[in-house]
Amino acid sequence: MPLTPAEVRGVQFATTRMRAGYDMDEVDAFLDIIEADVAQYADEVQRVRDGEAVLRTQCDQLQGRLAAAERRVSELEAERATAPRAGAPSADESAVEVTAELQAALESNADAAAVMAIAQQTADEIVRSAQTRAEAIRSRMLASLDEQRRILEQS
Repeated sequence: MPLTPAEVRGVQFATTRMRAGYDMDEVDAFLDIIEADVAQYADEVQRVRDGEAVLRTQCDQLQGRLAAAERRVSELEAERATAPRAGAPSADESAVEVTAELQAALESNADAAAVMAIAQQTADEIVRSAQTRAEAIRSRMLASLDEQRRILEQS
């Protein structure tokens, strides 16, 4: 069990009868205990420093990944914002290019038109779901980074 500062302060060594001073064996034994405790504390401090370094590295990596993800989101938003102006279909329009041949097939076959409409709805739902999930992941990453930053600042 580690020594407390009060125990170190309160230790009393016996004096020797033959000469002035303290009993060397008693002092040496006490110093051995102190040495062991100091070594233990040094090991604990080193483990904490190593853990802090790992957390800092992880935090830096996560910040890098978050920055890359935010850049990618910005790029995708910019592409989506410029897509209607460039003639590409908007999110509300059909993402499938309807050729004359496909249009004729859809007009002549009501089942094909229904399947095409269901496929487009499904695709739109998948895109919305992916966008929702991406935003949730981004929010969790930001919360995780904030928590790690708070922990690091407390250290």
